[in-house]
Amino acid sequence: MRVRSALLDPRAVAAGAVLAIVIALPAALVGEAAADGDDDPSALVLFCFVVVLAAFVAGGYLAARRATDAPYSNGAVAALVGFALIQLGGVVANVLQDDPIEPASIVFSALLAIASGLVGALLATRRPTTEA
Repeated sequence: MRVRSALLDPRAVAAGAVLAIVIALPAALVGEAAADGDDDPSALVLFCFVVVLAAFVAGGYLAARRATDAPYSNGAVAALVGFALIQLGGVVANVLQDDPIEPASIVFSALLAIASGLVGALLATRRPTTEA
């Protein structure tokens, strides 16, 4: 009987989270700056949003590929950790600037990050079919 190791692989989660942060943070900052401008930023903001979601997919993919067990858990947690670290910086910035903090928006965004991490894990676990 095989004994299951820990559900999460800290190294896999950390690698996925770092990848997600490296891609998502610059895109989020550009999107935030564009949204604060005077011109109509809708196309750039949408593009940045897609890049941020793709970053969480990439983080989930990397974590799932590096994890020996439970690729979906590792992918989802990697994306969530990356999101949480980015969001922590955003909350601190909002507090320092006396801007409001919107908990519902944070929770919804966290769920999007988790879902994106799961998509990355799903892509990482797909195996090509072999034709006989």
